[in-house]
Amino acid sequence: MAEAQPSKKRGGHAYGRRILQLSNTAEEGELCLYTGHSLGRFSTHSMRYDSHQACTRCVASAREGRMSFDIDRLLKKHRKRALKFWAQVDIGAPDDCWQWNGCINKRTHQPQFSWRRHGIASSTQHHPQRVAMWFTWGDLGYTGVKTTCGNKYCCNPFHLIPQNVGVFVDHDTYLESFETACELHTLKQQIAEYVLEEALKEQERLDATQELNAREDLMLNPDTGFGDRFEAVITDMLAGRHVVQMNTEQEGLHRGPADNDENPTEEF
Repeated sequence: MAEAQPSKKRGGHAYGRRILQLSNTAEEGELCLYTGHSLGRFSTHSMRYDSHQACTRCVASAREGRMSFDIDRLLKKHRKRALKFWAQVDIGAPDDCWQWNGCINKRTHQPQFSWRRHGIASSTQHHPQRVAMWFTWGDLGYTGVKTTCGNKYCCNPFHLIPQNVGVFVDHDTYLESFETACELHTLKQQIAEYVLEEALKEQERLDATQELNAREDLMLNPDTGFGDRFEAVITDMLAGRHVVQMNTEQEGLHRGPADNDENPTEEF
């Protein structure tokens, strides 16, 4: 029998190949989302199937029915993004639909989550169900995913089945698994801590912006006396927030408009 060879690159959008069967050949690709799936300890690449860019180790895990909610299994740089994603999902009972509360495209009314996955997909917006698959079943590239409930806003991994991978699904085992229940409980606690932390950061940013704007109004007001101006300058320099000491990332008079990095194509 002839040796298996990597398939030739096909034209069209990457997600257009999600309905095809998974190939039996792999090539060196982007680093997997999960720890321990790199080619070596210091490698920045993982082995991926050339047809769907699915991590070979994640495919093997999914075929054995391994599904996990453990955030710590992800690489550190992806853990915060995972918490951000799950914070926008109404996590309920395993049998219920977990509604997506995040961004909804105003034109197509499709749910979407912003994420630039270089080497995996050229799109900056992904369906939340695919993202939920990446964070639970594994980094399966642009493998198709379908729901057992038929709800396009449902992000419950118990209702998601990756297509053309040969995933082993045993819902009774998942629902009765003590390990899965512990992982879900831990995930909810991590989400609560993340939401609280982000709220505190946002409040600090708003307070700093308001204080900076008040100082700018004082300095730009022609009726402000020299003594008040001098006191404001000295106070700012001692506090490390004078214009010559200011970080360009802070909002205020001395900062230009910034691009929307989180949702670069939110309207499209």
